[in-house]
Amino acid sequence: MTAVTLKNVSKVFPGETLAVDSLSMEVNHGEFLVLLGPSGCGKSTVLRMVAGLEAPSDGEILLDGEYANDLPPRERNAAMIFQTFALYPHMSVGENIGFPLKLGKKNGGQSVPQAVGDMAGALGISDLLERKPGQLSGGQQQR
Repeated sequence: MTAVTLKNVSKVFPGETLAVDSLSMEVNHGEFLVLLGPSGCGKSTVLRMVAGLEAPSDGEILLDGEYANDLPPRERNAAMIFQTFALYPHMSVGENIGFPLKLGKKNGGQSVPQAVGDMAGALGISDLLERKPGQLSGGQQQR
């Protein structure tokens, strides 16, 4: 997992639409953070900026203490999960978790199976790793 720090991060879209206004926060290695708020308040924009899919208009994004504003998404040890999840139905839970890790260049020194096991343990789904998405409840699929 990656430590994420935002320092006075703002995002202004064309037409002067302010989506995120000077957000500062820190999520330490191993912590989970949930962003809650009404539609249009900037939750997805924050996640897109951390993942590198949107550039901040102002402020700094640090990943593991390193300046990341200019890093392309493939060079960040970060990803986002959409509320409407896209699971590969032909893959097991373990394979779905491990798939993006195999594509990435770094896993914090962990092997892919170790990283999958750690993530599944943190989410409380270790016993589901061999199941296919169609064999899971909605909540299990989301986790």
